Amino acid sequence: MKENARLIIPLWGRLYADKLTSMTLPALLAPGNLPSLCAMFEVEVVIVTEAKLFDLIRNSRAFQRVATLCSTKLMPIDDLMSGLPGDYGVVLTKALYRGFLDLGAKVTDTFLLFLNADFIIADGCYRRLGELMLTGHRVIHAPSFRVTLEEVWPKLEARADRKNAVLAIPPREMVKLALSYKHLTVKARTVNQRFYHQWCMDQFYWYVDEDTLIGYQWPVALVAIKPERVVTDPTLVWDFAYIPDAAPTLEKFFIEDSDNFFMLEPQSRATGEELIRPGWITVDNVVKYLNNWTTKEQRDCGEQLLIFHADDLPAGLDKVIDESRRYMNDIAKRLSPRPQPHANHPMLGPWFTAAVKRIEEKQAVNSESADRLPQDLALAPATRLPVRRGIIGKLSDRVRAIHCRTFGSLPLLRPTHPLWLDTADVAVRLSAWRQAGRDRVLWLSSKDSFFHSLLTERSDATRLLLKQPDHSSTEGMPYDACLCELSATEIANLPTLYPKIRALVRDGAEVLFYVYKRGPMPLRTNPFEAYEELFPAIDVSTIRFHGNTLTCLIRNLFIKCSLLFVHTPVVRAAVAGITLVALAPFAWLANRHADRRDATIFTPTWTSTVVHFVVRKKPEAVANMAHAGRPTNAEHEGSARLYAQSF
Repeated sequence: MKENARLIIPLWGRLYADKLTSMTLPALLAPGNLPSLCAMFEVEVVIVTEAKLFDLIRNSRAFQRVATLCSTKLMPIDDLMSGLPGDYGVVLTKALYRGFLDLGAKVTDTFLLFLNADFIIADGCYRRLGELMLTGHRVIHAPSFRVTLEEVWPKLEARADRKNAVLAIPPREMVKLALSYKHLTVKARTVNQRFYHQWCMDQFYWYVDEDTLIGYQWPVALVAIKPERVVTDPTLVWDFAYIPDAAPTLEKFFIEDSDNFFMLEPQSRATGEELIRPGWITVDNVVKYLNNWTTKEQRDCGEQLLIFHADDLPAGLDKVIDESRRYMNDIAKRLSPRPQPHANHPMLGPWFTAAVKRIEEKQAVNSESADRLPQDLALAPATRLPVRRGIIGKLSDRVRAIHCRTFGSLPLLRPTHPLWLDTADVAVRLSAWRQAGRDRVLWLSSKDSFFHSLLTERSDATRLLLKQPDHSSTEGMPYDACLCELSATEIANLPTLYPKIRALVRDGAEVLFYVYKRGPMPLRTNPFEAYEELFPAIDVSTIRFHGNTLTCLIRNLFIKCSLLFVHTPVVRAAVAGITLVALAPFAWLANRHADRRDATIFTPTWTSTVVHFVVRKKPEAVANMAHAGRPTNAEHEGSARLYAQSF
């Protein structure tokens, strides 16, 4: 009788559902992956996601193919979504737990396999994983490897068998692809290539040759576990706590050679760019970060050599391994003798507790609402938080009211706020769209946004870059307007994104590209120099540059102080409030002075840029769009300065 194995895949957001159905599941369907695993085990695939994505996943060719091989299940996580981007790690942890909690005591007799919705495994990975599971290994780790999504995805699409929904790429071929398009955050952690570094060093790589890379990861991804304990509530985020809670005495096994297991982690070019610094980092600073964050289990992972190679191992490999061992041993000698505990972790513990409380409060509100609302309304997400009571609650409400009158609330800020100049332009446009009844707004952003309170249904801009011809989406078409937020390094995507966005909006629609520069420009001083390649010569367009050296200094000082004590929410809020009050007069003077400058004139000290298009389509194109979505209507413009004049 075959043992039980359950593969758990958590995700939320349409972008990740598209990645799952177009690439992750097809890679899972390669002959050496799920088909081989099903021959060894009684397999169940559980996808933990938002209820609104169920039909999209079920109707995909790839999911239907998976269902012919093994049993499948979709589990909802709507009640776990806290609504705050910073809670991602807690939501992910809760989602992973939901994927196996229904097993109860049977969890200790079941192999749990975990796969991120955007990880792509080479053909043969799960065959090897199954063999290891059958030979008695109960905790198995294998590394992922980050690559530049914009470069790698088209090449993966070209290899996919669309008809059969299969992506079968041998390990060495996939490694070759990965080494050719290493992500910036991999390059920044390559110890013998020291042009730049990532200030939080939790991975270390060494270049051997064009086909070989070695490294160490803190931690290495957990791909399979047969727990020895039943654990129902997480004590900390997944990578820090699940193994010590569920398998404290089991021996860990690491798949160190990419020939046996290799998985790509495609990430947008801009992911992690804010972590990069020029030059190299001292060992003391590496050790300081690792001392503050790493647990015993993560240190165990950090001792494991990992080898990625697209060809036979080269003759000079041992020399580079010796070099890497000396570097890692130097770090190990300087680490504190006691790693951080996973329970009551000093850096993560308070934040984790607060995030869990937010989720539980939301669940309680949903439950309370369900008791008194009609059934068709009880399924809607909660839109309010529990009411604060008592003296502290009244005082908090009073402070909040004073804060709003003095500084506004993001993004509808006042000039006394350090972020006013970087948000006012877009806030004016969003207010004008609302006044004009432009309610269908396509919102694209790959990072946390200043404008989340004014918009809904955010999607990642890379979703448009990845969209396959036979998966083209028309939901919401034609859109009345679009806000696309780009980082400084994502500006290069503008000429590719604009025609895709233009095809989704009506005639007369406004399209805004908002670029917010986080501190000094990363790696490039002027991303707008490639004029011909960057800016499309269609439609009516303008570009505005906001900010100067003084506003940048004030803004960065405020942000830096706001990020202090990030894992102690009460102290952090107090420090941010004091900083905001102290900077208010300087922010007002600097913002008002900078606002008098003609923003259409380029300044190298800009802190934010708004590229504005008004779409003008030929009549036949307008008629075609009316058939694709709802009919287009002539609209009046609201006053663009309505919001600004309120000051």
